Amino acid sequence: MPRVSIGTPDRARPGPPPAGVEGPVETCAYFDGERDPVHLHLHRLSEGTAMRLSPIGLDRLGYVWEGAVEAGGHRLERGSSFIVEQGAALEVVAQAEAALAVFAPGHAPEVLRDGGHVHLLPYDRVPRVPDRTGSGTTGALHSDGRCPTCELWLNENSLAGRPEAPSPEEALRGTHAHPADEIIFITEGQVRLGHRLYDRGTALAIAAHTLYGFSPGPEGVSFITFRPTRADTIRFAAGGDYAESTYFNGIGTIAYLEPVAG
Repeated sequence: MPRVSIGTPDRARPGPPPAGVEGPVETCAYFDGERDPVHLHLHRLSEGTAMRLSPIGLDRLGYVWEGAVEAGGHRLERGSSFIVEQGAALEVVAQAEAALAVFAPGHAPEVLRDGGHVHLLPYDRVPRVPDRTGSGTTGALHSDGRCPTCELWLNENSLAGRPEAPSPEEALRGTHAHPADEIIFITEGQVRLGHRLYDRGTALAIAAHTLYGFSPGPEGVSFITFRPTRADTIRFAAGGDYAESTYFNGIGTIAYLEPVAG
């Protein structure tokens, strides 16, 4: 995989659902190649359509990008998420036209965990970080990699709009790297890479230890970041490290719901 790969909605490949996904859904693959360390598929469901995530040897994390679904006896509105651990299954039924971004590691882990659990996180239970500095930056945490039976990470951020690209000095201050492979998916607004703007529905696959940076478009940007494992350290090109978990201090624990029995 290139160090940074850009997947746009018009370049996402339509096709059948991947292994472990069943049902009459429209699927587009952003990243699912043999050499892609992290996979992303976008599934579109018409109202009333059921999609089943059957048991496989991978943990999967789904984010409700558009619409709403019912899963495990709970309603998941836009901005909700769910985790289906290896060996577990979940049926998702669209309550309106819905689009689900589903992430997974590209390969099964060498050492299998116990797995077998499903975690549901409705929108109103997602721990959130308010704008602490007046800059318009907010965040939220869906999965922090601390679960005893899965290590998946998903956070979301929103940045206020910026009419022009940052200066080279500003860009350098924001250039950083993470020690794990990741995919960033633009949920709203536009992201600026260099002097080019990319719309909502764009995904960036970034290899571990790759220095990169971006800025929000004129109307701002919201995005989610998925990693298949917890990777807390951010290394800045200008020098210095930062523990990403520090940003989420004080927001409380992630209180997942479990599927309703029966």
